[in-house]
Amino acid sequence: MKRLGFILICVAAMAMTSCGMMQSAAGSNTAAQATGKACGTAVQGLYSSYKSTGKVDLTVGNNLTNALALATAYTELQNNKGNDAYRKAFTTGLIASSAGLITTANAGSFVDKLMSSVGLGNVTADKISQTAATAAAIITLLNALKQ
Repeated sequence: MKRLGFILICVAAMAMTSCGMMQSAAGSNTAAQATGKACGTAVQGLYSSYKSTGKVDLTVGNNLTNALALATAYTELQNNKGNDAYRKAFTTGLIASSAGLITTANAGSFVDKLMSSVGLGNVTADKISQTAATAAAIITLLNALKQ
């Protein structure tokens, strides 16, 4: 009887551990997908503005908000570099929310360009300004999407 109780406790402990691990993995994929969606929406907004005005004006509220979303995506991708599951979930969200600008055909190269956009590395809400590095990084990303 004691052996059966011990076995049941071991099974319950393994089940809780495995459920916790699955929940953690699912949570990070959900976060990655949400960040990808925010990035895709930001890219769409910046691309539309850039296409109509020919520049990235970070004094415009929507452009500023979208630049911060791109910077957040850059930071999150850097923090999860080498995590293929994160990148895949991020890319899924990115494609879903970019209104056709980013497709399965160009998503990989776009994410690579985003990850190498050093001009987005130090952008935060309290530090963002019309800097050449930030604007250049955004323009490089948008030029990759020219249609």
